[in-house]
Amino acid sequence: MHQNCTECTRLWSEYALATRHYLKVEGKMQIADISRDERTLRELKPVVLQAAMERADLRRQIDEHETAYRGGATAVGA
Repeated sequence: MHQNCTECTRLWSEYALATRHYLKVEGKMQIADISRDERTLRELKPVVLQAAMERADLRRQIDEHETAYRGGATAVGA
């Protein structure tokens, strides 16, 4: 993360929120699994999958942004 880059800050903040959401839903799934609560597991499965996809997408955006930033920094330094 580049301290002076507003896009880095935005992406990492969104990624942190997405991670917290994912972990919260995953924790609820674990509780439902331990409790053998099939109904809750069925309800939470698409939610946890969506949360995982959103988190993965944000991580991809971060990687792409950092690659572009490094590429731009290299071009400027050349």
